[in-house]
Amino acid sequence: MIFFFDKEEEFFIQNNQVSQVPKSKSFEIPDNSTIFYEVIRVINGIPLFLDEHVDRLEKSTLLSGITIDVDQLVKNIIELVKRNPVKEKNLKISLYCDQANRHKYQIVVYFIESSYPLASIYQNGVRAELIPLERKNPNVKLENPVLRHSADKVICLSQTHEALLVNDEGFITEGSRSNFFAVINNTLVTPPSKDVLEGVTRKMVIALAKQNSIPFQERPIHKRELDSFDGVFITGTSPKVLPIAQIGNHNFKIPKLTQEMIKHYDELVNKNLIELSAKYINRS
Repeated sequence: MIFFFDKEEEFFIQNNQVSQVPKSKSFEIPDNSTIFYEVIRVINGIPLFLDEHVDRLEKSTLLSGITIDVDQLVKNIIELVKRNPVKEKNLKISLYCDQANRHKYQIVVYFIESSYPLASIYQNGVRAELIPLERKNPNVKLENPVLRHSADKVICLSQTHEALLVNDEGFITEGSRSNFFAVINNTLVTPPSKDVLEGVTRKMVIALAKQNSIPFQERPIHKRELDSFDGVFITGTSPKVLPIAQIGNHNFKIPKLTQEMIKHYDELVNKNLIELSAKYINRS
């Protein structure tokens, strides 16, 4: 399996060592590898929600019997963002190991080519499509080439922004690379944590809803309920809180509650950047 570096960045870190990005701008991982990963958005040289992302990676690996050195990983990330000053770009952590020997692993930290929705898209929303697909063991964040290929094919053919996964019982669980929220009767509704790959942005949105006394439910959402939605949005590292204007033939407005969540999340991002700058960047 081949992974690609961002073409503009000069350095990456492998097993705690800083190295120059090779001319091929890629590195290869054996096909029989188990690959855990995490993607972090770096803004003005600060890795957004760094602690939460590293914590999620640690939880994923622990569920598979792997113990990582969290403090060293954080040091590596801070070192990389200093070596590669970026205004805004995604950084990826790939931890890979042989399926037969998970205790012998390697960690690569590197920047990847990144794109983010334009400001106008947050005002107008994006299109999505349903796909009958389910993530196995959703609480562990693993590279899943089969799921990614299937979802990307649907996205390409339907010319939509995201594919929403639907399980065998007809329940919408999550996006192929995002989490899913519906606004129903002025209540924020999202599928249960046990059924989805819990994104950091998802956790932040749920926390913000509770802090701002916004009605919230975590429950299964069936595709039959689409007509009852007042609004829909997805969350993720790159999209942040992104409204959906259409799912298949179902059209949605962008209700006030979605607009409030966008505002609350952007404010939280600014607050976290200030906190992380003081904790990791200015201190070191």
